[in-house]
Amino acid sequence: MRATRKPDMDLTDAARELVQYLKLPEEEIRLDQAALLLARTEYPALDLAGQLARLDALAARLQCDPHHLPHQNISSLNHLLYEEENFTGNEEEYDDPRNSYLNDVLDRQKGIPITLSLVYQEVARRRGLPVVAVGFPGHFLVKYVTSSGEILIDPYHRGAIMGRQDCEEKLKAHFGEDAEFRVEYLAASTAKQIVTRMLNNLKGSYFRRKDFARVLLMIDLGLALAPSSRQEIHDRGMIYYLLRRYPEAMADFRAYLDLSPPDDPQIQDVKALIHRIRGMMN
Repeated sequence: MRATRKPDMDLTDAARELVQYLKLPEEEIRLDQAALLLARTEYPALDLAGQLARLDALAARLQCDPHHLPHQNISSLNHLLYEEENFTGNEEEYDDPRNSYLNDVLDRQKGIPITLSLVYQEVARRRGLPVVAVGFPGHFLVKYVTSSGEILIDPYHRGAIMGRQDCEEKLKAHFGEDAEFRVEYLAASTAKQIVTRMLNNLKGSYFRRKDFARVLLMIDLGLALAPSSRQEIHDRGMIYYLLRRYPEAMADFRAYLDLSPPDDPQIQDVKALIHRIRGMMN
């Protein structure tokens, strides 16, 4: 059953719960648990155990064996998730915030690359398959790690197998023809890195909806994970500015300037905003 939303005054406790969980050593953090704690900031009444049980039940139906050939297990994963369950990339509503909340993805069987990769990885993990997340720029992937090499998989496109050329083409499609492929783009992502990227996705989605209260929540969560993040401080200052909370905007912009190297291209814009705020506050 889909969780109902409680009043905003409940969100502080849910956010604090997520932050405390992500302070654990990386090896103690479970990605599914972290993702559901993030979802609880939007759905404070969310039953975590019930949601985890849904992933357990899904994995129990997977016909696989870690000793089978990797491509055989990948085929079984793809059959379960895309043929039987019909998980799909949400092309029509890609920017919908629900694509970033694991409970919504399980309810709607729709998501974006990072959350469909999360489902793929967590179902595989429950059956002992060596699938890990890959924070590829612009398009999240997973990889099946074997003793003889790694097999890249795109859960957003029904578990398609990816080669290096495919990755290079995807990179250029997102960032332009001058984008250069780097081997480190295929490194495994940690749970904290994945949650940070989910927060960034939600921040952008809520910003485009002018839901600034939720944008601030995502920024504050990001700063709890990376307190000296210049970009988060800059973005929070911008939101405060849009909300006409000028003293708070001024404080963030000054902090941003203190942290910025001299060649930061945003410095002049921030200085102009500080000058404008001073004029409005006089």
